[in-house]
Amino acid sequence: MFRIRVATVPIRVGRRRGSGLPLRLLNLPALVLTLGFSVIPILYVAYLSLRDLRLGATSAGGFAGWDNYRFILADSSVATAFWNTLYFSVLSVAIATIVGLAIALLLDSDAPGAGWLVLGAVLPWAVPEIVNALMWQWIYNPTYGALNGLLVSLGLLDAYRAWLSTPVSALHAVIFAYAWKLVPFVIIILYAALRSIPAELYESAQTDGAGFWAVVRFVTLPLIAPAVVVAVLFCVVWSMRAFDIVYLLTRGGPGEATTVLSYFVFLKAFEFGDLGAAAAVACVLAAITFAMTCVYLRVLPKGTESR
Repeated sequence: MFRIRVATVPIRVGRRRGSGLPLRLLNLPALVLTLGFSVIPILYVAYLSLRDLRLGATSAGGFAGWDNYRFILADSSVATAFWNTLYFSVLSVAIATIVGLAIALLLDSDAPGAGWLVLGAVLPWAVPEIVNALMWQWIYNPTYGALNGLLVSLGLLDAYRAWLSTPVSALHAVIFAYAWKLVPFVIIILYAALRSIPAELYESAQTDGAGFWAVVRFVTLPLIAPAVVVAVLFCVVWSMRAFDIVYLLTRGGPGEATTVLSYFVFLKAFEFGDLGAAAAVACVLAAITFAMTCVYLRVLPKGTESR
């Protein structure tokens, strides 16, 4: 018998040259919008930070080089605003994350009426920033504020107190008001992550005799860790540029107790008229935000970036 060998030729299926060009053109609108609304304004602010620009000046501002950066780095008010911003961001994000996680766990539980709490939990997120600040301005009012009325009626205070008149209480009052606005966002992110956890994992943990706290520690928290990182990143970025709540509640006072970097940029530009120094502070704030984003990309567990 004769054996016939049939040679098999591998068939290579490849993309034709240039076939990906139409798909890449679909990214062009997004690229144009990113350049127009993000990259170009940032570069322009960086350009302004290198010039000596002042409102009301009779001559055009000349090139100042790094003088604006040397000035703001040596200015004690900038240092105070930086530490206020850091404290404001850390404490407000910590409060929002802890409270948001607790409420998200409650919403995901079998507690009676937990489903109805979703509406109340996300309600602060629908309140505009200005309305939120005006609401807390009424709550903290030293004459007829709701907070004073509640504490006095409960016997926790002997008399009404001006919460926004002392440095320590003013800073923490602003932080609490801002954290209240962040909590709904944390709840939405973490509640969605909790709903994605398979029920079989909880059943297996309960079968092994794990209690509530053990399940939260060894099952829930590890699985929602990427969502927690995402929520914390967004809250940190937002808190670093918080402006409305400070402007409407305290105007940076008393003294410089509540002056954060974003409000300092406003003061430097529109009240002192030093646009170059204000742009330099804005660039420093943008650099800090960019550094935090890089830290987030390093901390984020591998594999979650492409999900």
